[in-house]
Amino acid sequence: MVFYCSLCEKETAVFSRFCESCTKLKRIGNVYGFDKCLKILEICCIRNDEQIDRKIEYIKKNNKKVYGDDSKDYDNK
Repeated sequence: MVFYCSLCEKETAVFSRFCESCTKLKRIGNVYGFDKCLKILEICCIRNDEQIDRKIEYIKKNNKKVYGDDSKDYDNK
């Protein structure tokens, strides 16, 4: 029988409820506080609508290609 991590539900967890990566996240949350960790993630990792719109306009303006996509030309959608 295979047990999956209770947090990410992807990795297998043999000796505990969490996989190795999620155990690290849990320990960080226990040390610094989960509210503080969540606030840091929201500030650093999650873009709001304004930031997304600015990024799209920047890409269109400079005709930049999206990461890993070499086939798109933004002027000729």
